[in-house]
Amino acid sequence: MTTVYFLLLFLLSEALAQSLVTFTIKEGISRLQTVGNIPNAFNLAANLSRDQFESLRYQFLSNPDNLFEIGNISGELLTKTSIDRESICDFHTDCQRDLTVSVRSKAFSYTKILNVKVIIQDTNDNSPTFEPSSIRLAIPEHSNIGTSYKIHSATDKDVGMNSVQTYEIVPKNGAFGLNVTKSLDESFFVRIVIKQTLDREVQDYYQVNIRALDGGSPPNVGVLTVHLDIEDINDNSPVFTQTTYNKSVQENVTVGTNILQCVATDDDIGDNGRVSYRFSMKSDLDAIKSKFSLNSQTGQIQVTSQLNYGEQNIYEFFIEAFDHGTEVRVSQAKVIISVLDAGNNAPSMEITFFEGGTSNNSVNVKEGTKEDVSIAHIRVSDADPGRNGQVNCSTPSGAFGLQEIGSSGYVVVVKSSLDYETVKSYQVTVTCQDQGTPSMSSTVSFTVIIVDDNDNAPKFIQRIYQASVQENKRSGTRVTEVLAKDKDSGVNAAIRYSLDGDYGLEIDATTGVIVTSRPLDREATPQISVKVLAVDQGNPPLSGTTTLIVNVQDVNDNPPRFNVTHYSFHLPENLNNTKVGTVYAMDLDRGLNGQIIYTVIDDSNSFDIRSDGSIFTKKTLDYEAKRLYTFKVTAKDQGTQVLSTSVDVRVHVDDVNDNPPKCVFPDEYNQTVSLPYLTRIGSLITTIRAYDADSGRNSHLSFQILSGNGHQTFKLDSNSGELFYDNTFIIKKDSIFRLNISISDQGEPSLTSTCVLEVTLTHTNLSMQPFSKEDNDNKYVVICVIVVIITVFFSTVLITVIIIIKRNDRRNRGRKAQQEKLRNFQQFQDIDKRYYQSRTPTYPEDLSKKKKKEVSFSLEDDLDKSLDISGHSILDDQPYCNNVYHPGTEQDKLKQLHFDQFLLNPNSDSKKNNLLKGSHDSSSDTSTDLTTSDSGRGGSDVEMHHSSNAPDDDKAYNSIHPHSRSSSFPATMYTPHDRGGTRSPHKSDTSASNKKDYTGLTPRETFEKKHGINRHSQESTSSESCLPSYV
Repeated sequence: MTTVYFLLLFLLSEALAQSLVTFTIKEGISRLQTVGNIPNAFNLAANLSRDQFESLRYQFLSNPDNLFEIGNISGELLTKTSIDRESICDFHTDCQRDLTVSVRSKAFSYTKILNVKVIIQDTNDNSPTFEPSSIRLAIPEHSNIGTSYKIHSATDKDVGMNSVQTYEIVPKNGAFGLNVTKSLDESFFVRIVIKQTLDREVQDYYQVNIRALDGGSPPNVGVLTVHLDIEDINDNSPVFTQTTYNKSVQENVTVGTNILQCVATDDDIGDNGRVSYRFSMKSDLDAIKSKFSLNSQTGQIQVTSQLNYGEQNIYEFFIEAFDHGTEVRVSQAKVIISVLDAGNNAPSMEITFFEGGTSNNSVNVKEGTKEDVSIAHIRVSDADPGRNGQVNCSTPSGAFGLQEIGSSGYVVVVKSSLDYETVKSYQVTVTCQDQGTPSMSSTVSFTVIIVDDNDNAPKFIQRIYQASVQENKRSGTRVTEVLAKDKDSGVNAAIRYSLDGDYGLEIDATTGVIVTSRPLDREATPQISVKVLAVDQGNPPLSGTTTLIVNVQDVNDNPPRFNVTHYSFHLPENLNNTKVGTVYAMDLDRGLNGQIIYTVIDDSNSFDIRSDGSIFTKKTLDYEAKRLYTFKVTAKDQGTQVLSTSVDVRVHVDDVNDNPPKCVFPDEYNQTVSLPYLTRIGSLITTIRAYDADSGRNSHLSFQILSGNGHQTFKLDSNSGELFYDNTFIIKKDSIFRLNISISDQGEPSLTSTCVLEVTLTHTNLSMQPFSKEDNDNKYVVICVIVVIITVFFSTVLITVIIIIKRNDRRNRGRKAQQEKLRNFQQFQDIDKRYYQSRTPTYPEDLSKKKKKEVSFSLEDDLDKSLDISGHSILDDQPYCNNVYHPGTEQDKLKQLHFDQFLLNPNSDSKKNNLLKGSHDSSSDTSTDLTTSDSGRGGSDVEMHHSSNAPDDDKAYNSIHPHSRSSSFPATMYTPHDRGGTRSPHKSDTSASNKKDYTGLTPRETFEKKHGINRHSQESTSSESCLPSYV
């Protein structure tokens, strides 16, 4: 019971395992690429004949998204379109499609519903992306180190290792770093971290690139450009140009005169760098403010009331410069004003600028102004009398001079060429001195600021720039920096850079830093030559140019590519060290990155490949051993990071007719079949089984009998090998035909094998037992063993019971037989007497009744039934003449007595002692079963049931006289037509079938006819001679 349970469990698991098949493909494969073969995957050919298998038709019952198609005849599962996993399964890790396929046949009853799972594997065909790809952050300077700012993460449509795995920041050793944390759902939180102290006054702008890398090999990269603006904080105080300012003034200086300007600067910007001025609270504000005023915007000190030397000749105070930041920063400077005695008053001077004058006692003059052009007027006056009132003015400046214009004073004129690029400003001092004793003088100073004119074009410091950059670098990779200088100033020196054309490069218009605008491809453009422009902002603008040559350095970014997607070659079998074909791959890289080495990945170790891609066989290929070799050829480059590509190669081995047919049956161990010679003409005897390991026409076999077919007894189908019984003739004993059979294929040249089949025609007439065919299905071996064991067990029990019953029955019948012998003999004597007296003999009813009541398993039961005399008289068949029986000769009397004893006691020893033995053929036809050789494989393929045509009494006779079937009967026998008439002679049929017509005869007549008992010789033709001799 345990064995049956495990057997059923095994069959159930096998059936469930075969109900679903899984195929795996990678996304991106092109249209009409093979996914798998349905009949092979489900092993549909098992338990089907070739014709049945070829009649199967396949179609989809369900095909989600219509991604696949199936061959209606071949069952080949193909892609219907190029498959993109991301468009089908979005971000799901597992991507599969469940298909349902029906398999049907119209040639026979066959329907199956198959479930197919197609798993679509992700390939690294998507790069990480940032949306947007550029952001700008504002970061205050002097932020704490470790302060972080969140930025958005990258997305990647791929999944698993092909999605985003790591982040990195470029430059890695800059002021900023990266903090990346991974959450439970595989997403990332990305933050930029401050690694160094930021000082806006040193650098107010940074640019970094955040790279997101997936897990591919090589990885795909997405880049986020981050612009970092450093915000100013009020970290710088205003700084005066001098810590102490000294100024001497005449006591009679004109009220409202600006006597001094204090200047302070602040490196901050905005309000943090906007400087204002005020008197310090530490000064004597009342005394100071009564004489002087301070311009809060310009820092100029002005006399607000008349000074008096005798009252106070020195004024000392502090002024403050402060910015307007949130936290105000302040710096101080000391001011000392000395008041001079004016006994002989110095001339007074007043300057007026013609144009370009400013409020801070300066004048703007454009460079290139012509000589003798006046720029300012100086009015001089001295109210002193005499020589004390005669005034002469002069200036030490070489670029400017004074021209006297009478009593109106002097004008300041240009005396030499003004070049901004040489001198940007002049401090002009004019001194006017009277002729008094002591002489008194006055001085006025002003600043001439040379205003730049756009007279100089920008000029690059190098005529040609050369740089190099590796291909495939991310956008924003620094290539080089160009620099142009302009001797002008202001907007005339404000240079803007640009590139003449789009070559995958971009330049910072302000700094001249050139970076990549996209990944460069050396294979497309190995060298870039571009013109760089530098344009100032003057009116009109001037420009300068230089040439930039960028050599794109090769990286091993191109794997070798084969010229086709797969290779298919054909090669005849039995060849060794033979060229199969050539594969070719190319690599767009250069140097070692572009040098290719071919290798063969062949598990069968049957092929080798040369450096030029030629594939050779390493051993002799045998079509019959393997018809198709599938392997991969890998092309590898020699780069630092080796890249490779594989291609599928199929080598079809073409068949050569090198195998003769092989005979399966008959063979040297099993070459005999037998059948009764009376088998019906046209019956199938057996099938010659052979095979040819070749294929196609080389395996198409034809069969022919070469010899041994005497009388054309057999016919062999040349195509199927079926042997038929084609002709019959009379035989008296078993006959053996040794058939020499040739088996030829259809190859060129044709190969032939021979085999010998011995066919035995048996001389028999009993029925054939049908041949049984082995069920070779290993799947049911265990079940068969169980059934056989159970059957043997019950058969043994049944046979044992039958033997016991039969043994007991024989014992009982043996005892009863001895008791009945005497009684039957006495009854016969009484019957015989009454017969002769009344001519109407009777037979005791109890005899037949006893025979009918007997139950026996003895083989003699058929004899008792066939010779049942319950309806006949034992003397009915005796010859009569005037109602008197004539027994004939002494021999006839003896036979008559034996026969009478046989009828009275069929179980007596007389039938065991050669009853009525005559001279007959000694051959025996005890069985007509078709026999086979001891090997167990011979015999006819046809199921024959050959029944005997002999009547029942013939069977009974044969059971006690084994020689009767082949004995020769007398040439003349007599058949009675009536009780008192004569008999007509009839010829006996001596044909091989031994069939007799005993219709209408009594058992005695049948017995006498079969054994040639001649009674008519004792009969008399006249009624007087018919007296019995013993009456």
